[in-house]
Amino acid sequence: MPARPTTPDRPRRRRLPALALLLAILLATTLAGDAGRGGTRAVAAVLPVPPGSDALLVQPRAGVSVEALAAGLAAQGYSVLADGAAAAAGAVRVAVPAGADPAALADAIARSGLARGVEPDLELRAALVPNDAAYARQAPYLDVIRAPAAWDRVTGDGATLIAIVDSGLDYNHPEFAGRLALNPDDRFGNGRDDDANGCPDDVAGCSFVSPLAADPACGYTSEAPHWNASDDAGHGTVVAGIAAAAGDDGIGIAGVDWDARILPVKVLDCTGVGRISTAAAGIRYAAARGAHVINISLGTTSDSRVLREAVEAAQASGALIVASAGNVPGIVTYPGAYPGVIAVAASGAITAAGLDYGRIAGFSGSGPAIDLMAPGQQIAAPLPVQLCDSDGWQCEEPGYTRASGSSFAAALVAGAAALVHADRGLSAPLTRGVLLAALQHTDPASPGLLDVAAALDQPLFGVAAPGTARGSDPGDPGDVVAPHE
Repeated sequence: MPARPTTPDRPRRRRLPALALLLAILLATTLAGDAGRGGTRAVAAVLPVPPGSDALLVQPRAGVSVEALAAGLAAQGYSVLADGAAAAAGAVRVAVPAGADPAALADAIARSGLARGVEPDLELRAALVPNDAAYARQAPYLDVIRAPAAWDRVTGDGATLIAIVDSGLDYNHPEFAGRLALNPDDRFGNGRDDDANGCPDDVAGCSFVSPLAADPACGYTSEAPHWNASDDAGHGTVVAGIAAAAGDDGIGIAGVDWDARILPVKVLDCTGVGRISTAAAGIRYAAARGAHVINISLGTTSDSRVLREAVEAAQASGALIVASAGNVPGIVTYPGAYPGVIAVAASGAITAAGLDYGRIAGFSGSGPAIDLMAPGQQIAAPLPVQLCDSDGWQCEEPGYTRASGSSFAAALVAGAAALVHADRGLSAPLTRGVLLAALQHTDPASPGLLDVAAALDQPLFGVAAPGTARGSDPGDPGDVVAPHE
């Protein structure tokens, strides 16, 4: 039978592994001999290896080829994976056997004498981009605050409660379907406050707008408080959507937190105006309902003991309060100026090249009381469809608008706070601390910019405690509370 012909490269492919194995064995023997003569075997650097890691990347020590390293590790019993990509990256990929401790395996390889570095071969994914129809209009500012990178890790959870203290909510808007914070402890229709939280029949929020304090044109007849927190001004629906509209559902927009429960608390009438009394009552109610985050995109230039004490009571209950700074440069309105409240300025400077979300907007409230800024120009949001193209709202499509103001910057931060809470389960002071410790410093003349992804990764050591008391801001002594559009 004639000999089988061989291709010129067949003997070469057979010899190389043998040579590599011999080199690896000789190297390991030399290292063992050095250790036996009192020498010290080099231990490779090991990066943190999370539980569940299924593969390790091992870099060869100086003078050892990737091929020799692979052969040496295989000779020591490790499960070396034939991976050309790893070899091209200058490393060997080693499988973590089922049931094995990947960190212990990495330490063992580090002490083999063959490696200079060991680390997990972690997955990398493209930053999650939701499929919401209008997301392209959001991308310019959500990319700036690194929301997509944060969504790779968490999109929220149904256990986190955001209270929107504002003009109410469009209960029927599809962005909030199945997301309302329902209250099973109050029997609807009996006119009583069964659970003693400050509002009777509050199955899905509460209104504190009194017919006596509201604009007569609104036509309110029900005495406050009552259960109907429906939005007839639009502002509350816009704020709620920016913070927590459903994401990746194929319609509309994506909020920063896609899954949080939403508690509408109506304190502004149909004209978007309220009173300190209604705002304070709404804050106390939100705290009584167990809100983790309370968004207050409204304010007054005058300090108020009633408002301050409502804020302090909510903070004592464990709520984190996020408030807009207002839209007058040099002034921060209350409650944003109170200690422990996150005061948010709007970014979005108008430049020849377009909006610069790394710089503070010209209209935004500013001053020492500001904690951070977030985009506040041309922010896409849901709106009650009946308000489209009326009362100053312009709709790009039915039920969706764009809005500018520090109100909407605060909503982005409230959504980020809810996302941090969902992911890390931190207390309000620590959530505030990680948000403020993880800011992007994009412009020397502007406050730090929200960075959602960095807040999720921010280590807890070195996180600052809530600030000390802030002084009063100048302003009219009146008690009108207005939204910060």
